[in-house]
Amino acid sequence: MRFVPDFIAHFFIKGNSLDKDLQALLGFTPSNLAVYELALSHRSNNLNTEENNERLEFLGDSILGAIISEHLFVKYPTKGEGYLTDMRSKIVNRKTLNDIGIKLGLKTLMKFNNQDYFLRDSQIFGNALEALIGAIYIDKGYAVTRTFIRKRILLPFVDIELLESLEVNTKNRLIGWATKFGKKIEFTTLEEKIERGRKVFTIGVEIDGELITQSTANNKKEASKVAAENAVKLLEIG
Repeated sequence: MRFVPDFIAHFFIKGNSLDKDLQALLGFTPSNLAVYELALSHRSNNLNTEENNERLEFLGDSILGAIISEHLFVKYPTKGEGYLTDMRSKIVNRKTLNDIGIKLGLKTLMKFNNQDYFLRDSQIFGNALEALIGAIYIDKGYAVTRTFIRKRILLPFVDIELLESLEVNTKNRLIGWATKFGKKIEFTTLEEKIERGRKVFTIGVEIDGELITQSTANNKKEASKVAAENAVKLLEIG
């Protein structure tokens, strides 16, 4: 039903309870409702089937990264690759996406084991947001997905000027603290694995050989950054 006009698609799916919520969230009428239902299905909802949103999450992650990269490339024509990469990392940060997913209402729309208190406070809603982006791409194509990300994510939830003002390198504060107090600090790769088709890195902060904090992300830079932020908070470094 990808090429069915919205007003015709609405005739067929208007009886579905998800229809109204999705239209409010997306800003358009979905043509292929099934792909959105899949995007909102966490594996904990049915452990005995592969009918979950993980493949769509993989697709949406790539599309989101590409559209954010294009947006930053156009917005900052004089900035270098390092700056653009850092800004993109801040926008697609796991916690940032999870917060946006919750604000969009995905916690209510998702099908997951809500008896699992860990899941209720986890980052599955950011993952579902990426899966939703994958669903939009399959249903409506690149142009509509690009519009959704710009109007429903970047404009209401991402303050790029505020992100610019944030301290870029928390690691430098941590290293400066360690130097001042004669501590030996190391950023160690604790684990590197492939998860759902993507590399996942766990980076730890060690001070005088003792593991202080650790963080996991899809690239070493982001994992190191978050691990450093956690260490700064833990050590109460001003």
